[in-house]
Amino acid sequence: MFPLHSISILVLMICLGQPTHMQDEYLPRPYIFAEPGNVLPRGIPVVIMCKSPVVFDRFRLEKENFRIIDVMNSSSSKTEARFYLGRVSKDTAGLYRCLYEVKNTWSPRSETLVLEGIHEDITQASATITQVTPGFTLQSYKVWNGVRMALAGVVLLVLGAIIGEAWYKQKSTDSSRTPEGHNQGD
Repeated sequence: MFPLHSISILVLMICLGQPTHMQDEYLPRPYIFAEPGNVLPRGIPVVIMCKSPVVFDRFRLEKENFRIIDVMNSSSSKTEARFYLGRVSKDTAGLYRCLYEVKNTWSPRSETLVLEGIHEDITQASATITQVTPGFTLQSYKVWNGVRMALAGVVLLVLGAIIGEAWYKQKSTDSSRTPEGHNQGD
């Protein structure tokens, strides 16, 4: 029969090894949207926003599958990048996607954002401006945080079992000795 200590270590290796391996291989897809919208009259300033569910090292904006801008993260808690494209024109209109890098691993590309510049009087533009809704919601963050918390709870239980076993062995070894330091059987 296996001692409790060996089983505890095996369970700990299984719990810690697999999720860590999966986290290194998979980064969630970022989402992309334009402010104030993705269909704008020409001449209106536009900013493309890219958001990741995790802190990134670098964000990249691509237009029609060509890299146009990289933004390095200067903060330990930043999860979004802003790309200022200037005023909407025939040159800024097009298909945009973004991706981010964490520890030399690139995420999948975001959904495609279609930025359109329309010929319209700016005073009538507010009725036709639409906005792309973000792909990640607060609910998805809550689910992943719940999974992480459950995993942390399992790890704490396993560590508690290991410490409890070591404490019990130490206590039983100490109680079998006499005050002079000899075992009771000697």
